[in-house]
Amino acid sequence: MGVIGSLRLSFWVAVIGAVSLYGFFVLLSPISPAQITAVTAVIAGLVAIFTLRTLHVAARLGARGGDPRLRRERNRTRERRGF
Repeated sequence: MGVIGSLRLSFWVAVIGAVSLYGFFVLLSPISPAQITAVTAVIAGLVAIFTLRTLHVAARLGARGGDPRLRRERNRTRERRGF
């Protein structure tokens, strides 16, 4: 995985972290999400792009003819984890 791949992975990990932190603090905070509409809108946008990306990757992996490089990378990841 090159530099771009590492940055892409880091971005998606940061998105998951931001969404998780937002959910955690919304549950603990006395401030309602309506009072922080800008942050709520940004998090909703991040959730939307993450969901679209996940659906896109799932569709590419599920396609019979799919990208062979993507399949090899998935198999390499599974072998590294022991699946």
